[in-house]
Amino acid sequence: MLQLMNLSSSHASEENILEQYIPLVEFLGQAMGPNTEIVLHDLDVPDRSIIAIANNHISGRELGGPVTDFALWFMKQGDAAAVPMMTGYRAVNAEGKICQSSSYFIRDETGHMRGMLCINVDVSELIHIREAANTLIGNAEDPAFDKEKAFSGYPGASPQPPRPMAVVPDQQEPAEEPISESLGTNVEQLLDSMLDSVISKQTTDVSRMHRDERIQVVSELEDAGFFLLKGGIAAAASCLGVSEPTIYRYLVTVRG
Repeated sequence: MLQLMNLSSSHASEENILEQYIPLVEFLGQAMGPNTEIVLHDLDVPDRSIIAIANNHISGRELGGPVTDFALWFMKQGDAAAVPMMTGYRAVNAEGKICQSSSYFIRDETGHMRGMLCINVDVSELIHIREAANTLIGNAEDPAFDKEKAFSGYPGASPQPPRPMAVVPDQQEPAEEPISESLGTNVEQLLDSMLDSVISKQTTDVSRMHRDERIQVVSELEDAGFFLLKGGIAAAASCLGVSEPTIYRYLVTVRG
């Protein structure tokens, strides 16, 4: 079922660039079926960006809901990151179900990013099916599964373990952090999720953080687009146990 916000009642003009994408939301929602959510975001209002959504039971989001953490991060990259789309990344809804997601970035004639058309396919059941199939198949397709390995686990059996491959430090490439998106249903949930993500990476408990450590937290939140959302300042202040003016001062330091 399609949910649609009346653009004439928002900040948008009659010539809104996003209007031409609205019919696609309903079309794709019907064509791809009930396991696929289609969402159209207006990035000029990130805290209430959802202006059309089909099959919203996938994430539980509604019209007027906020952008995702991924969208905020991408908005912070600015117009210099002029990629047309990103496909096949992981998203998780509020219930922990996994989706395979793709986003098309909508830009105006100057190249400024104005919206996103997003497709979220619920693959949680397919993952369960794959896990069940892997359990049944076991090692049947493993060409390296030889007779010695077949005896492992039995009393007296001690096959030689494979030798570890040598790792040359100069040739070791840093692992890239996979893209993952949180499909939160409201701004408060999104703010909490982003705060938890940043705080969990710190080595010091919030209650014992020094000024430089709190500034580091604010810097990471700034990079993630956290402060593009209304309520970001207050949420950060509450989490870090400081005043809102202090967060503003930290931001001045971070932004240089």
